Amino acid sequence: MLSQLRQIWAVIQINLLSLKHRRWTSVSGCVAIALAVFVLLGALALDNGFRHELNNSGASDVAVVLRAGAGSEVNSSLDREQQDMLATLVELAGKPGKPAVMSPELYINVDVVKKSSKLKANVSLRGITATALQVRRGVKLAEGRLFQPGSNEIVVGRGVNQEFEGLGLGQQLRLHGTNWTVVGIFEAAGSVFESEVWADLRVVQGLLNQGNTIQTVRIGVGLPDQIAELVAAAKKNPRLTVDIKSEQDYYAAQAKESTDLITLFGKPLAVLMALGALAGALNTMYASVAERGREITTLRILGYGRFSAFAGTLAESLVLAGAGAVIGGVAAFAVFNNMSSSMLGAGLSTVVFKMSLSSAQLIEAAWWAIIIGLVGGIFPAFRASRQALALGIVE
Repeated sequence: MLSQLRQIWAVIQINLLSLKHRRWTSVSGCVAIALAVFVLLGALALDNGFRHELNNSGASDVAVVLRAGAGSEVNSSLDREQQDMLATLVELAGKPGKPAVMSPELYINVDVVKKSSKLKANVSLRGITATALQVRRGVKLAEGRLFQPGSNEIVVGRGVNQEFEGLGLGQQLRLHGTNWTVVGIFEAAGSVFESEVWADLRVVQGLLNQGNTIQTVRIGVGLPDQIAELVAAAKKNPRLTVDIKSEQDYYAAQAKESTDLITLFGKPLAVLMALGALAGALNTMYASVAERGREITTLRILGYGRFSAFAGTLAESLVLAGAGAVIGGVAAFAVFNNMSSSMLGAGLSTVVFKMSLSSAQLIEAAWWAIIIGLVGGIFPAFRASRQALALGIVE
């Protein structure tokens, strides 16, 4: 047994030391695996960053009220009668000494030009009142001031301020035939609100000829348990046709819907890259076995067993896969981690966020590389172990 292990270790050393003589075939196999790892981690960083952005948005003690079945703010609509019935519910909510706060809001998408591509993309324009800041405790004004009620002034989130043209402090933006002046930039702890533009609710309603109609209501109840009481109270009124859920649950559902799309398209692309890397690994290792034909035969004549040849070839494949995993992982971490990105959310508006990679995702990519190395090496290794001695001598 000890002798067998020594033979295996000796063959592994010989194989690895001879890599420099096959540097280009080895490098090509290694690069193919590194590219597969890079693409996989790119998709995972996009998914992780977007999910983190939305999951960290919203409060557990703030209720989001939408028209029944709307699913998202952009599809919702609440008329004056629905708003009055909600106001009655709000009077019954809240905790002692701190009544609930109701924030009526209008939410639409507008076209703004991206700095990077110079192409138009959807950005959320939210019409709000003063109570909006009472139900968003994490929002703070970083520069400038809040808009004046009744004016064509807007405040913008830090995310869209950095990603889009015309959203700098003091700049003017033309939306729906009207010029708007940016008077403030706000931050919201990196949440999805930083991807929005805020303006006075009544001005936005007038601009869109919406009358008193809004799309959503936020209710700050103070205690998470009171949202269930709010839902129960709403169900007792058959004329009130709304869906109520916590703001936290609302954004978690939005995140799931969007990240499912990333998984749907990102993972198959990574699989295709992995298949390409597998083909590269197979080609590299078959070439290695062919080039080492005389070497393998000599070792066999000297008494080295078939399994030693098998293990040496497989180890070489795994080492190349490991190198590819390290190169791809380091490159992906350097490029994607904390990289600013944007994509359409479930409400079809652009969400600006930071891509991020976790240790679990790096480990997942490493496992992909190992599997590619294992599958790509096992068949050439089997061929090396079965190589005829006469054939090796002739070569």
